[in-house]
Amino acid sequence: MSHSSEREEKICLNCGAAVQGRFCHICGQENIEPKESFWHLVTHFAYDITHFDGKFFSTLKYLLFRPGFLSKQYLLGRRVSYLHPIRMYVFTSAFFFLVFFSLHKDEETATIKITEKPAAAIIEDLEKKRRSLQEDLKDSLPELARAPIRESLELVESDIALLQKDSTAKNNLQSTGSNFSIFTISSNDQRYRSEQQYDSLQASLPGKDRDNFIERRFARQNLHLREKYHNDGKAIWTAILNKFRHLFPQMMFVSLPLFALLLQLLYVRRKSFYYVNHVVYAIHLYCAIFMIILMGILTDLLVTKLGSHVADWTGLFFGLAAFYYWYRSMRNFYEQKRGRTLMKYLLLMFLSLFLISFIFTVFFLFSAMAI
Repeated sequence: MSHSSEREEKICLNCGAAVQGRFCHICGQENIEPKESFWHLVTHFAYDITHFDGKFFSTLKYLLFRPGFLSKQYLLGRRVSYLHPIRMYVFTSAFFFLVFFSLHKDEETATIKITEKPAAAIIEDLEKKRRSLQEDLKDSLPELARAPIRESLELVESDIALLQKDSTAKNNLQSTGSNFSIFTISSNDQRYRSEQQYDSLQASLPGKDRDNFIERRFARQNLHLREKYHNDGKAIWTAILNKFRHLFPQMMFVSLPLFALLLQLLYVRRKSFYYVNHVVYAIHLYCAIFMIILMGILTDLLVTKLGSHVADWTGLFFGLAAFYYWYRSMRNFYEQKRGRTLMKYLLLMFLSLFLISFIFTVFFLFSAMAI
């Protein structure tokens, strides 16, 4: 409520309805004088900020120390005293990922260890590749498609001869490289050096011998990444993982309504719970997990100087706290007995694992296809 003077006229300036009291019963606008000073504008802004902060922290207290309470209150219609679930999610997730991304820089995301193979193992791999290329040449392919296969075969045979002569010449091989593949459906893209070459050779093949849409899409992306990062497998994986990591907020947001759908299936017999009630519970659960993990991260930073074993114990403590909170919030919100709640909790964990794995796979492929 504003501290401005109430208008003597009892007609709402917003909708024109007759006003009884300080607020319009139609649109809710406060019936105050429209003219306000700059100081009033500043104080109003400050009041709104402190009011939001006060409501956030009071809501956070109930969220963390009374699992399931806020969701239950929302279900009962007691909402004005607490921050709205959507605003709570936006604020907590934004704060969580701001801290998370500030502590994890892009260059630290991917640490790929490349172990150097002995010459004998490299020769064995090259011989397998040679046999595969020789088999490809036996296929009934047009001359335009056979040329790059013969070129690759010549390079492989040259490298085998070089290694047999000098086993220390592993860095001078021409046929080896990362040969990066997002998802190997067809080995055809291994024959080509560029997207343009792949497209022209595919166009020369009969329709039945061409790669299908999915094979073409992955093959072209594999070739694109090899060209863009100069066939450096480590650079490619680093770029993909960096992109994937920055999609974590979107992954969590997408998983939320699907997680609520799992709850709907588990509690399908509870006719008093609608899908939106499960969504509200899921939002509060996600917010609480974000805050518990964030407290774990910050605590870990504080105790790191005390020794790595202490940091490990704090990580275990907050991890167990998150799982216990999950169980306790289910029991309080859905109000079922311990045995039934525990059974549904374990089943929900199992289903959530598959859900998160599926979402991570989809977003990982999207990350690889988007760079």
